[in-house]
Amino acid sequence: MILHPHPARRRRLSSAAVALVLAVGLTACAGTEAGTDGTAPSAPTPAPSASASAAPPVAAPAPPTTVGSGPEDSFRAWLAASREPAAATACAYMTPELAQRMVDEVTATGFPGITDCEGLIEMTAGLYAAVGQSSEATVELVEQTPEHAVLDVVYAEGSSCGRVVLRPGPGHWVLDERSQEEC
Repeated sequence: MILHPHPARRRRLSSAAVALVLAVGLTACAGTEAGTDGTAPSAPTPAPSASASAAPPVAAPAPPTTVGSGPEDSFRAWLAASREPAAATACAYMTPELAQRMVDEVTATGFPGITDCEGLIEMTAGLYAAVGQSSEATVELVEQTPEHAVLDVVYAEGSSCGRVVLRPGPGHWVLDERSQEEC
């Protein structure tokens, strides 16, 4: 038998889950500028088939093949992959330093067992899905140079907003550590 919490308790649980996810998602992006080489995890690999049948595995969506596809497109690809979840793809759109900091912050907030980017993406996607959090966002390009791009991002439900900093990566733009939550 499944017991459902009282509606008021369910709202508190949902609010707490959303707050945690938002805190991890945007505050983990806040920090100092890193002087790293900008490499991202290796390209996505095919996801294993959910059944034991002989059907071929379904591949995760491939990142754009050129940085020219734009930082906005890369952010939206990361956002979609982080909510599906397509963990390998989402992680390929983040610098390793950003991913590690987010893992560290989630672990520090009481979620033991999250040890890598893929585990982080799976966990946060589950939390977003559990509370019905929309991934709709307004994304505006604020600045773009050959070395970086800055986006102003506001989530549709007004749950959070911030500046997302990206830099060119292997075939697409990657979210980096200089991003900051602003509201």
